[in-house]
Amino acid sequence: MRQARLVLVVLAIMSLVSACSSGNTDKIMKSESPVEALDKDQINNSLNNDKNSNPSEEHVEKFSYLKQLPLEKQEAFTRFKSERNLQHLSNFTPEDMVLIYLYCLSIGDPDLLYEITFNGGQLPGQDKFRKDYFDYAMNYDSETAVHYRYYDSIKVDESTAEANKATVIITVSIETMTHSMALGLRKENEVWKLDIYPLIQEYIKKASKNKTKS
Repeated sequence: MRQARLVLVVLAIMSLVSACSSGNTDKIMKSESPVEALDKDQINNSLNNDKNSNPSEEHVEKFSYLKQLPLEKQEAFTRFKSERNLQHLSNFTPEDMVLIYLYCLSIGDPDLLYEITFNGGQLPGQDKFRKDYFDYAMNYDSETAVHYRYYDSIKVDESTAEANKATVIITVSIETMTHSMALGLRKENEVWKLDIYPLIQEYIKKASKNKTKS
């Protein structure tokens, strides 16, 4: 009888020890779960950060002289490009037209330049203008368009301004250096136009002198 009781006591103790061990195991397993979840969150965050920091996925908008104009004038110029009707530019200021001029230089379009160039009886036909531009002026003008893309100021020289004649000065500063360019404009058929053909003629003369020397 005593042996039977002893056996029952031993079994009860073993059952109690087994239950405690099982409880502790559950606690240990449960305590690991938040750590595992945290590791997964950290990995996901790291992957997301890598994706967001990838320079190839960042969009960098390119500079455009046209976008320096108010939206309504950008739209008016777009209509002018499509219809070639200068009346769309009738409310453009001299400063606006210089930005349009630089935009034309930046895209290398001599036909657009021809439309906004002051004639005054001095312009050749459009075909000759295009040829002269490509042969003598395009390289210079491309450099000008790049050089002034981060201009600091653009304004009319009020000291020389007249009702139908103006000079616009555009200025760019780099570190301690400052460069300025003056462009003459004249009003023709109620539209400000660039008086630039004399400049193209200077390029032609320069090229002719270089050929003579060589």
